[in-house]
Amino acid sequence: MTGLMKRFVYVIVALIVILGLVGFLLPSQKLTSTTANVTTPFDGVSRVIVNKQYWKNWWPGTISNDSTLVFENTELHLDMLLLNGFKAKTLNTNIPAFLELQGIATYNAETALTFNITSYFSQNPFIRLYQYLLHRSEQKKYEQLFKLLSLSFSNVKRVYGFDIQMGKVPNAYYVSVKTYLDHYPTTEEVYANINEVTNFIRSKNSKVMNEPIYNVFKEGENKYLLMVAVASDREIPTQGKFLQKNMMLGNIVVAGVQGGYDAINKCKEAVQFYVSDFRKVSPAIAFERLITNRLQEKDSSKWITTINYPVFQ
Repeated sequence: MTGLMKRFVYVIVALIVILGLVGFLLPSQKLTSTTANVTTPFDGVSRVIVNKQYWKNWWPGTISNDSTLVFENTELHLDMLLLNGFKAKTLNTNIPAFLELQGIATYNAETALTFNITSYFSQNPFIRLYQYLLHRSEQKKYEQLFKLLSLSFSNVKRVYGFDIQMGKVPNAYYVSVKTYLDHYPTTEEVYANINEVTNFIRSKNSKVMNEPIYNVFKEGENKYLLMVAVASDREIPTQGKFLQKNMMLGNIVVAGVQGGYDAINKCKEAVQFYVSDFRKVSPAIAFERLITNRLQEKDSSKWITTINYPVFQ
């Protein structure tokens, strides 16, 4: 072996020793932590994490099964679901990692999220060194995941399933009627009452100002109370069964929904959760506004309805 060859071998051996030493000195695990505030109360965030039926709303990747989530080709196995988050481990990455998402309530109806990632490196110093070279790209993926999770948990529709908004009560003056029935009212019965009120308003030289609203209450076995109301352009005194109803022009929670009674009931539940989570206080009961004329549109999947919940603030 020539002198040049010997020197080359010595350099290679020295380089291997140095790289092995560097890899040996690197920590066997590394913790990174990120925090962010999301604009949804803790109760809302907790509810959609704990209930697997809601995962598709907020998870930014795909759902493989009830314990495996996928993000950018990385599988995360959920080890534990908590009231304030979850714990998971990666299944198919070059650097095994343990992920933990935690949320805590803040004073301003928000949730403070913390995302901890603990990366575990090989005992082999050369593999460990290689993993450290890949570590930054892995961290960028987790940073993107946390960013998207924060956006999801700040999105009302992703958390509650419907586009729930704060608005203002549009009309002050209403005329209403009450009808007791021994069965849940049919669409024809609802609109028969609406037409009566509409005709009464017009008979008083007043204008109908908005789509009709209604409520149904079950008051006992085979006893239902149907209440319908129609907005007018001015106050009309009570006359017989036509009752004057005035509504404060204050704040109101509104959510639109398309579909039949199942979709409407889900929207009602979501609005109730929203009002409760945000600690809203209501001066009146919630009601449905019939945007679609259900007599004319027989296909309930095309019905448009809004759920309306007056609140003080």
